[in-house]
Amino acid sequence: MKILVIGGTSFIGRHLVEASIKNGHEVVLFNRGKTNPGVFEGIRHIQGDRRTDAHLLENEKWDAVLDTCGYTPNDLTPVLESVMNNTKTYMFISTISVYDNYEQGRPNEESSMHTNQIETDEVTGETYGPLKVMCEDLVNQEFGNKALIIRPCIVVGPNDPTDRFTYYAMKGVESGPVALPGGPESKRMVQWIDVRDMAKWIVSMIEEGQTGTFNAASTPITLDAFIDEISSKPIEKVWISDKELEEHDLGTRRFPFWMPISEEYPEGFFIVKNDKAVAEGLTFRPLKETAEDTRNWAGERELKAGPTKEMEEALLKKK
Repeated sequence: MKILVIGGTSFIGRHLVEASIKNGHEVVLFNRGKTNPGVFEGIRHIQGDRRTDAHLLENEKWDAVLDTCGYTPNDLTPVLESVMNNTKTYMFISTISVYDNYEQGRPNEESSMHTNQIETDEVTGETYGPLKVMCEDLVNQEFGNKALIIRPCIVVGPNDPTDRFTYYAMKGVESGPVALPGGPESKRMVQWIDVRDMAKWIVSMIEEGQTGTFNAASTPITLDAFIDEISSKPIEKVWISDKELEEHDLGTRRFPFWMPISEEYPEGFFIVKNDKAVAEGLTFRPLKETAEDTRNWAGERELKAGPTKEMEEALLKKK
């Protein structure tokens, strides 16, 4: 197949490119050339901004367009208009943040979504989900039964720029007590998807001509079991209660994969159903493998996510 990847040099896009090349497809990248410009030098690049230069895509035919970096309708419209008449399948990376209700149990692909129309182009914690809903609507309007929409939960693995999973992976090799959020209650669940498992699955779906909407998420486990799985040895877990964490302001350095258990989020995190994706071939590598590969990639880099060492020590002193 001839595959156009919008973006393709950062995280999800990078692994989609690698999976496509591994399966023998011709891959073309369309991006601004600003993120990791030295990646994939051996394949063709069309350099441009998706908002102003999408017309560069008009005169070629694509078996599939893989859109990894559309966040607002203004990101989507120029590209959709340029490729809608010359593309067989349009794959769009959305998010499970489109769902607006976790109180009634884990959402599936038919569950209710945000309905508020966002007038701004600014992506924030409040606008991210609603804007993605608006993007999905545009893709479905233009491509209908030729659209493949993927809603990932937290995506993890090598090259992850957020460091959310990496934070815990690195804690799994430390000595001494490790502060962990919220307590080991069995109802506190976490969910993730290894970027390589998702990329391999998406490419196989494209090859099979599969369309529709799918949650991309692992089968959830307790946070306690999650920590055990990613640790290279038994670690001394010190649980900091929701109440303590809410009283101790960590600012932007709050614990990843955590929110207070509440009526709104009864499992202490965003947890969705994955039955539909599993039925269509999504598989999951061992969590230990994801953690080890992530540590090998991360090396000694300074992490962007999670409490700093000083913050963790302050929490531990209170126990």
